[in-house]
Amino acid sequence: MKGINVCILFLVYLQMAKAQNLIPDSSFENNKFVPMDFSAINASNSWSAPSRGTTDLFCKCDRKTKLLQEKIYSQVDVPQNSMGNQSPHSGTCYAGLFVFSHWDYREYLQTALKEPLVKNRSYLFSIYLSLADYSQASIDQFGVCFLNNKAGYNSSDVITDLNPIYINIEHEIGSDVKNWHRIEVIYKSGGGEAYLLFGSFAVNKIKKTKLKAPKEIKSRINQNSERESYYFIDDVSLLEINLNEEIGSSVNREEELAEKMPSDSLLVLKNVLFQTNETILLPSSYNELDLIAEHLKGNTEIRIKIFGHTDNSGEEKTNKKLSIERAKAVSDYLASKGIYKKRITYDGYGSLKPVASNDTEEGKQQNRRVEFILNNK
Repeated sequence: MKGINVCILFLVYLQMAKAQNLIPDSSFENNKFVPMDFSAINASNSWSAPSRGTTDLFCKCDRKTKLLQEKIYSQVDVPQNSMGNQSPHSGTCYAGLFVFSHWDYREYLQTALKEPLVKNRSYLFSIYLSLADYSQASIDQFGVCFLNNKAGYNSSDVITDLNPIYINIEHEIGSDVKNWHRIEVIYKSGGGEAYLLFGSFAVNKIKKTKLKAPKEIKSRINQNSERESYYFIDDVSLLEINLNEEIGSSVNREEELAEKMPSDSLLVLKNVLFQTNETILLPSSYNELDLIAEHLKGNTEIRIKIFGHTDNSGEEKTNKKLSIERAKAVSDYLASKGIYKKRITYDGYGSLKPVASNDTEEGKQQNRRVEFILNNK
């Protein structure tokens, strides 16, 4: 991850325990119907296109539905569709848009936030992007806007009257079409922003990818232009953070921050969640775990110990097994992000170490937790 150094990321993580994602449908799962064709972002209950650009929604389906005795095949299936082959970063759906195309054509996404932003408070915006397999070009930067009012444009041209925050994606993503890439930026609120809008605004550099769709696939991306750029989008997040002190950029300042990172201190992963009685991580857990993975990548001398806990519901033997498997799920996720498995250990304690009373549902929720400790080798 580039753009925010590991030290800053870890300080941000320490402030995320009380944060909630202000994006109402972060992974595009809450839809009125399963889209079968392009330009169907209107199927979403939370997301919309702020202009006449025809933003797309991709969802997993059985690829054919009988309608009036005819077989209708989905054009926006996942993982395979006419833009490329990509599985969702989480869930079963993701969005897609043209960030550069013919003339001044652009596509954007917009959503209302769960609550307005508070003046002078800082927020961490993050998003997962994947360059589509058949995209003829990649761009250098991505724009994000926080607005007080919902935007609406009667044109499909590039939006020019907003003041976006730009995130450089040239070096982070490049021409990679296989992986999802998390990009982020910290935003200090002017107060009252209630909407998020993002996409492509000013583009300084277009790079040809030399990618081509197979002859048997009719892609919506013009295969002859060598300038059309298309990205998939998933797991959008906006979390309030609290940076207690101004972060400098000098080497000495980074060393000072590194010295403040906790070691041998037990920390709770309050945003790492599971379905009831399940060991599968919910998508809302990824942001927090990604920050830890980045910290571990930047500090190779550190090991992590993970501990799972449950409330006292059910038999203790079952709780013990569940707590271990949940800790293992966190371990496996970090390993999937490139952390060497020998640096990770895990265990589970069932309900033996509560931090709150199990007599209330609130207390039980606090006891259903995953904790970790960082140690030097």
